Amino acid sequence: MAKKRKDSEPIEFRFDDNAGETVSDEEAIDLFADDSDPEPERPITVVSADEPSDGDPEKASDPAEEMARMFDRYASVSPERKKKNRYGKRKNVPQAEPHIVMNETIASRELQAAKERSEARKAQREAREKHQRAVQKRERKTARIRFFKTIGLVVGAVAVLAFAAWISTRVTEIKVSTVEGYTAEELVNKSGLVYGRCILFQNLTKAKENLESDPYLQADVRYTFPSTVTLSISRRTAAACVRWGPQSEYLAIIDPTGIVLNADADSVGGLIVADGLSITTATAGRMLGETTDLQVMGLVKILSKIMELNLTQKSPRISTIDMSELMNISMRTDGANYSIQVGDTSNLDTKFILLQRHWDEIMSSAAQYIANGSSTATIYLYSKGGVAISPYAPGYSAALEYVLNYTLPTDDPNATAQPETTPDPYAPAVPYTPAPEETTPPGPTPMPHQGGAFTG
Repeated sequence: MAKKRKDSEPIEFRFDDNAGETVSDEEAIDLFADDSDPEPERPITVVSADEPSDGDPEKASDPAEEMARMFDRYASVSPERKKKNRYGKRKNVPQAEPHIVMNETIASRELQAAKERSEARKAQREAREKHQRAVQKRERKTARIRFFKTIGLVVGAVAVLAFAAWISTRVTEIKVSTVEGYTAEELVNKSGLVYGRCILFQNLTKAKENLESDPYLQADVRYTFPSTVTLSISRRTAAACVRWGPQSEYLAIIDPTGIVLNADADSVGGLIVADGLSITTATAGRMLGETTDLQVMGLVKILSKIMELNLTQKSPRISTIDMSELMNISMRTDGANYSIQVGDTSNLDTKFILLQRHWDEIMSSAAQYIANGSSTATIYLYSKGGVAISPYAPGYSAALEYVLNYTLPTDDPNATAQPETTPDPYAPAVPYTPAPEETTPPGPTPMPHQGGAFTG
């Protein structure tokens, strides 16, 4: 049984030859010696195998010594080779590069040449694309610079023009037409226009609205280059007083165009009163009713003709316009209480020109009937023969005692004027000749313009 060796005991090696004789008497080599143990000082002789010994036995290489030197860590290993990396490999040792030895053939050489040519073409293509990208980048940069320069020039030019326009278009003069009850300064302040401010920053439409916020003012605002604004202002004329409301309990004063001047008037004030309108609302400064209201449009047409021909200054004065029946509009006068039948709104020019030119003759003829005992007189402006005057109430015309020498234009485009009925509204009136007394009272007869009584 082998004896157990202690850790402190050295391991002894002995080198024998083939015959079993001890080759060397050197001390045993301790393989487990600690590096910190002092190394025994002894001379070390290294003899290269390539160098000749020259027959000197001391210089000859001893196999046992060589073997011992191989196992001695400090005999032939340099300090650099003793250093190892973290993976246990020694550093500073050149690594062998893998080298594959392959049997080259013609096909492999052609394939290799093709790959090289492909790589060369790819490199050329990449170089060309890189050059093109560089050129495009320079072009884009140049275009951006040119664009910003152009924008800068445009902005500068616009700024210069805007400044010049602002300087040259500042309002230095405001021309105002004189209006009764207002001074020029009051009208300018009311319009909102400012002296010295550029016209681009002044709203002419708003100035017109500001002036016309007063229902009695009608304004026209115009700009004259470079620095003048003209305010053409006129005062609206009250033309009629309209009864409106659910029960027609309110009065509204309007001008000839239908603009409401006062929506809650206290009295008629000597104006023509328009009855029979279905108006439920009225706002000062705005159109009476709706623009599509046929009654309002018909009233506006009649008022415009009355104001245009100055019939308000005639005597007897027109006091009332009845618009309850749009196809049978009538007017009444003050005092004498004559009824003037207008009919519908067709041919208003002819009807009112005839009435205005022969007003005195028509009223004189109507007065004759009143003088002869009639209670009323009716004047028909739409008679077939011209203007007819009847001593009876509207709806009855037994005798057309007085007819002016005028025939209203017919609505038929194919009709021709008769020689004896020349349409001349300025023709002199025919002298009045009283009709012979009738033995029997006349009965009711249809109206001259149609076969039966008009019911609306």
